[in-house]
Amino acid sequence: MLFLAIIGLLLFLLAFFSVLSARQSGGGWKFLAVVAVLSALLTIFAIVKLPYWPYNQTHNAKTTATSSSSASKNNRTAKIGSSEVVFNEANQKKAAATTELKENSILKQLKSNYKSMGTVSLDRKTKTFTVTPTNAKYVKSLKTVKQYPDKNQKAITTITQNYESLSNSIKKHLAKGYTIQLLEPSTTNALLSVKDGEVVTNNFK
Repeated sequence: MLFLAIIGLLLFLLAFFSVLSARQSGGGWKFLAVVAVLSALLTIFAIVKLPYWPYNQTHNAKTTATSSSSASKNNRTAKIGSSEVVFNEANQKKAAATTELKENSILKQLKSNYKSMGTVSLDRKTKTFTVTPTNAKYVKSLKTVKQYPDKNQKAITTITQNYESLSNSIKKHLAKGYTIQLLEPSTTNALLSVKDGEVVTNNFK
């Protein structure tokens, strides 16, 4: 079930970002939306059926209690304590694996979306997605916008809103605390950075 949940989650994320991309390009997004809904239902079903949940453990717990009714109270307490440790460790591993899967899925989608503009990387320690402009035309456009901000307010607003929307999407489908930043061409300085939907750095002005 864990494998099924991971596959379902991966399909949902890919379908969701494909819907966003299709709607922006005016393509056939309805079919992708149906795929996203079905994969979401599949993921929820698989997660509910995971053996880690208390309600799935109830039957096993009753069976164990019946077969070991002659055991002492201290032994039963020790077994419960051990089960809690195993349960917590399993939850931690599952959460870490799920987070990594989500990060990889979003990173893959970002690389696909920005491949015509530049490269995208992820620093997992700082939870930062970085867009590095490499396309000559895009680099030239960014330099022009930065050099003449008063004449390019519309472009600045559009770029900012796009990154705010992207940040909110990451927050919703991954977790809070992640930053998406656009580097200034030919430097390591952030031209624009947004965290949890809020602009942190704006060096266009």
